Amino acid sequence: MKLIKYIFLIIILLSVGSLMSQPKEKVEKPYYIYEKGQAMNKVIVRKELRGTENIVQIEVLNASGGTALVRGPILAGAEINEVIPTQGSFNLIRQISKSGRGETIQLLDVVFPVRLRINISGQFLEVEIKEVGFWKIAVGLTQ
Repeated sequence: MKLIKYIFLIIILLSVGSLMSQPKEKVEKPYYIYEKGQAMNKVIVRKELRGTENIVQIEVLNASGGTALVRGPILAGAEINEVIPTQGSFNLIRQISKSGRGETIQLLDVVFPVRLRINISGQFLEVEIKEVGFWKIAVGLTQ
């Protein structure tokens, strides 16, 4: 009887030990930011669940854009100078809005995974998005 108890104890210890030694799987983020300019104080990348199209919307705002200085001109808003896909592609750029603080554009018919290098008022943002869907990138600048 003692022998059976020891055998059961050994089996239980071996099964618990094998469960503990399994490696944990890392959860991979659906996006990754490779480069962010110094003047960019916030970069938010999020997936919109209500959208079904393959679109990436980029919104850039300058915190001090459109503000008149005591001496000198009005400060310029953030401006998207160019969008270069280094991986994947898109068919069309559509401008949604433009104001004294910044602008919003949409990249239509995006082929995922996509890696974008975006020139925003001389600052570069490089981001990779791996999942298909409607994505929003919000960038805040301070100049």
